[in-house]
Amino acid sequence: MKNLNKVTADHAYLEGEGNRSLEYWRKVHKDFFEKEYYQAGKVFTDRIPCICETFKVVYK
Repeated sequence: MKNLNKVTADHAYLEGEGNRSLEYWRKVHKDFFEKEYYQAGKVFTDRIPCICETFKVVYK
């Protein structure tokens, strides 16, 4: 687990969203989490915990 602000460009690329850039990844995730935190009565920061997972296809 790492903080949201420590997510790497490699992870953003592997997620495959938008143009696969870290800047795009950060923007859409910040927009999403700011709304979720606000609705929960909490304050969003870019240091919230973030679990980054990758998967490997082992069978098709």
